[in-house]
This record gives sequence, structure tokens and C-alpha cells, in this order.
Amino acid sequence: MTESINRQPQGIPAGGQFAPTAHAEPEVALPAPAPERPAETQRSRRGHDFYPPAEQMASWPKLYETDNDGPIGDKPIQAHYFQGGMDWYIAEYDSGENVAFGYVNLGLGGEWGYIDLGEVESVRGQMGLPIERDLDFKPGTPAKECIPKYRDEAAADVDDEVHDFGWDGPDEPDPLSPEDRKLWDEHHRFAFNYVHDGNLLGVTGFEDRDTVERFAGFAANAYMESGWDGMLDMRTIAEKWRDQERPVD
Repeated sequence: MTESINRQPQGIPAGGQFAPTAHAEPEVALPAPAPERPAETQRSRRGHDFYPPAEQMASWPKLYETDNDGPIGDKPIQAHYFQGGMDWYIAEYDSGENVAFGYVNLGLGGEWGYIDLGEVESVRGQMGLPIERDLDFKPGTPAKECIPKYRDEAAADVDDEVHDFGWDGPDEPDPLSPEDRKLWDEHHRFAFNYVHDGNLLGVTGFEDRDTVERFAGFAANAYMESGWDGMLDMRTIAEKWRDQERPVD
């Protein structure tokens, strides 16, 4: 009886070494290409990137996407550019055309419209300086918290409301004398307006209205503790507030 022996060498397929074989290749998932940002022409003069990170820009609402988001003052703003007395506030963006929709104030009164970001990036403003991006701006900040026109309108509405400025009202005795209470209220309002008039609402240490309200009380207390020192600098108080809110580890 003759035994049949398979002499096929290991690793060579039946039919010869050139016979077709099926190979199971491991699946390789290629990473998605990172979105690109438009080119810049004034980067060296500006000292920082005109465009935010590409991933952040990719999350900006598309054109017309925020049309039905309610009152115009609630429209979320994604970026702020400025130079001298000029401001550009970006609400929507078309990455294909590098065109945004937002609020522009060139110093003669603001209006909503389309913004060619490439043109804004390349232009030079006062004294030949390039347009800058507000690096402290928080994307998604409502228009009423960053655009002066809508911020002032919101502040006017707030002024019409009844506030307790550090006192629970007639159910509890006021810990301050009438004279000190009047001064405390005045300094509280001054500190509150300091944030709004200085366009600080939405930046670090002044993220929202509740935070600003607490800062105003902090400032009024600081003035009271100083004996109502008129030389006390609000900027110094704001720095102490930021150190308190964002302590350095």
C-alpha cells in the first residue's frame, strides 16, 4: 500500500508558489484629516493667530443656523476681533467661502452683515496695525453680554429691576447706616458698570452676570473697608478679585 505524502512546502500554496492566495490584511483606520484654517498675511505683525484653532472654527454655527434662536441679544457670538475703535463679532461662518455673519462697528455705529474674514485679516487699521483677535473671548457668549449696544440695553432692563445690594430688605435690619448704605450702593453700581462699560463681561473672572454681581459686592466692600477711599483703584480691586476667583496653584 502506497502512502500518499503531501510534499507541499510550508508557506507555498497548492498549485505553486505563484498561485493566487487570499490574504487577510488587518484593517487600518486612517485618522480623518485635520480641518484647515485659511492662510494669514499679517501673522508676524499681529503676534498671534488671527483664526482660532481649526477644531473650534469647525464647531461655529453655519450661515443662517442661529436665525431662530430667539431675541437678537441672545444670539451666541463665537469670536471677537478689534482694532482701535473698530469691532467685529462673529456669529455664523461658512468655511468654504471664509465668510462670516456678525455684528460690525467701524466706529460710526454698528450693524449686522456678512464679513469677509480674509479681507479683515489682511487689512491694516489705525497706525497701520493689523486687526487682532480677542484671545480672552469666550465662544458662545450672548450678544447682550459682549456687544455694547445689546449689553447697554440689557443693563437698562436690569436697572429697572429691584436689586438687593447686600441687604435682605425690610424684613431684616440694615447693618449699615443710611449714609454708608448710600455709598455702598453707589460703589456697587459703579463696579457693576465698570465691567459692562469696559467690555469685560464674559472674560476670565467675569464669566456671567451672577459673577459680576458678586464682584460688585466685593468691590463695594473693599471701598467700605478702606473708609471710602476715593483713591482706591478699581483695576487693583479687579485684579484681587481675579486672584480670588482663579487662584494660581
